[in-house]
Amino acid sequence: MDLNEIKTLLLDLSCMTALRHVLDNPAIEALTDLCVACVDDRSTQEDITEAYCRTYNAWLAAAAQGRGGFMREALETVLFEESPAATLCAAGGELPYSLMSALSHDLEVLGRLTAIEPAMFLLLCERAGMPGGTAVRLPVWEPVLGREKMDPRLDAEMLSREGAQRVTEFFRKHGTGIFARYPGCTWSGVDAAHPMGLRGVLRPDPIRLEDLILYEEQRSALIENTRRLLLGRPACNILLYGDKGTGKSATVKALLNDFWQEGLRIVEVQPAHLTNLPAIFACLRAQPCKFIVFVDDLAFNDSCAEYTALKTVLEGGLEARPGNVVVYATSNRRNIVRQRFSERQDDVNERDTLEEKFSLADRFDLRLTFLEPSLEDYFTICRTLLEARQPDLDWEALEPRARAWSVSRAGRSPRIARQFADFISGESRETQDAEEAAEDGEANPAE
Repeated sequence: MDLNEIKTLLLDLSCMTALRHVLDNPAIEALTDLCVACVDDRSTQEDITEAYCRTYNAWLAAAAQGRGGFMREALETVLFEESPAATLCAAGGELPYSLMSALSHDLEVLGRLTAIEPAMFLLLCERAGMPGGTAVRLPVWEPVLGREKMDPRLDAEMLSREGAQRVTEFFRKHGTGIFARYPGCTWSGVDAAHPMGLRGVLRPDPIRLEDLILYEEQRSALIENTRRLLLGRPACNILLYGDKGTGKSATVKALLNDFWQEGLRIVEVQPAHLTNLPAIFACLRAQPCKFIVFVDDLAFNDSCAEYTALKTVLEGGLEARPGNVVVYATSNRRNIVRQRFSERQDDVNERDTLEEKFSLADRFDLRLTFLEPSLEDYFTICRTLLEARQPDLDWEALEPRARAWSVSRAGRSPRIARQFADFISGESRETQDAEEAAEDGEANPAE
């Protein structure tokens, strides 16, 4: 590549329209400024050197955030930053020809810019007047570097003229902005850092459906309902209730890891924030992806604003629930709202009071029960978890310890079984390390 080709590239960059916001990305801006410094006749040696150093620092800043390479910076800005083009694509329907043409042009130009080899930039700087003695002192950045694995939905081929259709399909499946970038979100409240009130969760709980043991019937019902949601068919609001530690929350979170690449997102809302549900639904309604609004450990002391808000959005409010949203809630109580004996004794209209208490649970279309497993099922969970981690462990020797573990914790839930498996695995590893250290000591006695 020569300086004339850089001039042509800069002209094409100046003609970007649909994706012009990408030029404001600090890394892409630094890369563009370096190109300008190389072809500008007014650039001094100091100007060129400073532009190169700024570009290296921009790459270094991206690497420190777990992203490396200007291609990835450009691609993530295209797909994950809000823009009018992204919003229009996500809305569906036939897109204007001018938009598709602009997307094709802009993606191709960004592809050319980010495909320039790092060593080539240093050579271009020398051709523009940087002394050779300066060039040998400057580092050459690596094309790709990052602590994190690249998002599997991203592909360098998107930065090409043919990538416009793939980018459009991305927006129509995964939405825009925070919903495109993150598999899940939590409601944190509206502030300067979170204008929509949602905080993205980049690393959700890694548990997967195949990691879960027992409760196959309940899990199958939840998966089937979620598949209907993803297919755009009517889906149920679901209440998962039962004994503590039986995997209700884990089952919901596992759905995200199995289906997020198909367009599923989870928005977690704490029970204390349920009055914000109308605002949350308004944000989700305009997005093409499908959402589970997840409310964990649901329980109310009495009728309150949060109770009323959830009951209204489930069924009964003037505004319909968005078709791309379902509510999955977990609770250790079947009827969610606690009752007191005094209510039965003091309330004149006792039946009306109880019906009001039960009405929230009744508004969930489907209720799945998770009961504490039997002793044999508890042993099955312990054995399965241990075999997955250390197949050579002697279960017959460990079974009495598993029983004692459950007795000491007054329960035998899957959570208690997992804690037992974690403890035994750690204990076994410590023993193995000690044995290896002893063997090393025998093999290499101190002189």
